[in-house]
Amino acid sequence: SAHSSHRHAFGFKLQNAHLTDLHRNDPDFNSYARRLLESVAQNVNKSYSTYFKHPDVGRPRTASPYRNRTLEISEPSTQHLKARPDGWATIRIKGLPVIKFKSDSRLPKDEQPKVIRLTLKPRRLVISLVCQKAPKDIGIPTRASVGIDPGVKQNITAVSDDGTVLQIPGINIKPHLKVKRRLLHKMQRQRDAALQDGRARFTSQTTRTGKTKRRFRWNEQPSKSYLKTLAQLRKVEQKRQDSMRGYQHRISHQIVRDHQIICIEDTATANMTRSAKGTIEKPGRNVRQKSGLNRTILAQGWYGTRVNLEYKSQWYRRQFVPVPAHHTSQRCSKCGHVDAGNRVSQALFKCLSCGHEANADINAAENIRRLGVKTQARAGNSSLGVPPETLAVNKRNTTRHKAVSRCTHELALRKE
Repeated sequence: SAHSSHRHAFGFKLQNAHLTDLHRNDPDFNSYARRLLESVAQNVNKSYSTYFKHPDVGRPRTASPYRNRTLEISEPSTQHLKARPDGWATIRIKGLPVIKFKSDSRLPKDEQPKVIRLTLKPRRLVISLVCQKAPKDIGIPTRASVGIDPGVKQNITAVSDDGTVLQIPGINIKPHLKVKRRLLHKMQRQRDAALQDGRARFTSQTTRTGKTKRRFRWNEQPSKSYLKTLAQLRKVEQKRQDSMRGYQHRISHQIVRDHQIICIEDTATANMTRSAKGTIEKPGRNVRQKSGLNRTILAQGWYGTRVNLEYKSQWYRRQFVPVPAHHTSQRCSKCGHVDAGNRVSQALFKCLSCGHEANADINAAENIRRLGVKTQARAGNSSLGVPPETLAVNKRNTTRHKAVSRCTHELALRKE
């Protein structure tokens, strides 16, 4: 009603004024914290801004109560978060239950967080406290460069400049798929029973591409058994995501800690996981095998590992270099000969020119590392390819670069 009374732009300043009136006069709004209402209004504005820029995504709708829900308080006061010396902390926000949790050493003792974010997930309530804190110094890297080749048999193959090889086996998704399929079959049986009893129906819905699809809809509330199965399915998926996230953080931290130049293959996952169905005129071949391979590739979490490596490289002043994937698996790391016949099998590489034999993933990772170092050298950072122990620091420039960290000071301030 407030939006309809303003014929011109209804900006956030006017929205804030109306929210203040509602918070004072309406008992339904008064039962919630004022900043909580403001954060919800900001989320609504952000959703509509995205919709106006990209109308194809559809108008913003009220989020389903069965999905993840997030509430955020910006610039909280001392009353919102109180931490005790024994490590326990309490969050008190008007309209929400009192939340008590055990904090860790990362929470600053004498500093109030900038943002308090609460996310209700299938397995737990996640509390995110955003504080302004400088990244911890992890020291000088022991190696100059590393090349990373993502794969399926070996999730990560990393080769350093001194020949050190790190291989992480691929993630086995069969146990997860077994549980997931069992729950999906159970949900399908519950849906069939609801359709027979008249408690559910199918409706037609037009997608963004213009196609019409049938959607399963409950006439009233879903059955308790269906909601229980749905909760179990989401907990299983959340558990897999949590384990994957922890694995990605451990691997990325180790690689960033030990290397200065981090070169990774710029993998086009969307192209690799494209369906092989084809069309009616030209049907595809080995569709089931390609579908299973696509599931395995997507379960490895290559993109999450790359994102962690990229932002941690910025934190700790490392160089992150994405390398094009063209011919990295077909080029010999010894003589540079490129031939599709060099790749004998998934795990074996044998050069047809010089006879060099090696593991195919290790050979590709070495090619990625060399291409990444050359890319940095072309950009004018020739000293970055030299091992850290051989770099000399120009003492005349130390006064001008006092604000630079120790790692960057020893690696990047070499002057001819």
